[in-house]
Amino acid sequence: MNSKFVNGKSGRPDLNLLLAFDAMMQTRNVTRAARTLGLSQPAMSNALSRLRSQFGDRLFERGVGAMIPTPRAMEAHASMKESLAVIQSVLENTGSFDPASDARQFRIAMAEDPAFFILPGLVGRIVRDTRQIEVKVLSTSHISGAELVLSGDAEAAIGIAPKKSPKELRCKPLFRERLVCIGRKGHPAFSANAKTLTLRDFLSSPHVVVRPSVHQPSQVDLALAKAGKKRRSVVEVAHVLLVPYLIQDTDMIACFPERLARHFCPRLGLEMREPPFALHAYEGSLIWHRRFDRDGGHIWLRERIETLCTEESASGSKGGLSAAKIKLRHA
Repeated sequence: MNSKFVNGKSGRPDLNLLLAFDAMMQTRNVTRAARTLGLSQPAMSNALSRLRSQFGDRLFERGVGAMIPTPRAMEAHASMKESLAVIQSVLENTGSFDPASDARQFRIAMAEDPAFFILPGLVGRIVRDTRQIEVKVLSTSHISGAELVLSGDAEAAIGIAPKKSPKELRCKPLFRERLVCIGRKGHPAFSANAKTLTLRDFLSSPHVVVRPSVHQPSQVDLALAKAGKKRRSVVEVAHVLLVPYLIQDTDMIACFPERLARHFCPRLGLEMREPPFALHAYEGSLIWHRRFDRDGGHIWLRERIETLCTEESASGSKGGLSAAKIKLRHA
């Protein structure tokens, strides 16, 4: 064990100090590090002060929106990563979890569309089966779910997993989704006998554009740009659940998640059509940090979410087609 993490009084390794150092390296923020470890902010600040004293180095300097590790901190952390993973796994093997009596707060990050299908069932079961469990749902509009999990702000996230997932993250596919076109009944572009919009009608119709994340460009616009095309955007919104209400009494159309379309179309007098080009289906995953792998409460939460998604898919509202290459179909 590195001598910097030895308790000065007992001469034994101070695992709390070791974990505090790792939490600071992971989150780059005293408040988030404290939350990750279940400590108060003063206790975390005291641990950082002890670390600085024992290392004889500032370790972290204030930066814009984050604490920046010094070269000495980077060097020390790199040399102990594997040991930290083993220690964390042992310490967080909490054994059994009784949802009927144990107290726990779960912070889950997700966008509106998975929340619409998953939260009612999850919260219903929590109310029915537990007494001291609380769920806080965090938005992914400005920070991705994966980033919120890595920072310690969220214990789990439901959404699109990063293409190059850090080894600290675990990702388990939950569902597949694709986009379809929706518009009001009687819309001039929605021919009664056609299942697919023509490209001409698609491009000439006014659109509601959905961008749930400021960091994530529209899949539809990227596909059109590759073909040298551009749709007619009238309004852009971050909240996907607003879309059906914006188009129901207008000639606007929208590209919309199929599962949501199957829910809203019969209720609001809307119709659904295939877009004039195929778009890649996308996969929604459950994302969590590996430090929760053997945490009894977190295992219970993951199992509830996976069960709900399996049941929802079996009910017939699952998004349909598998990924297909983008190919524009002209009128």
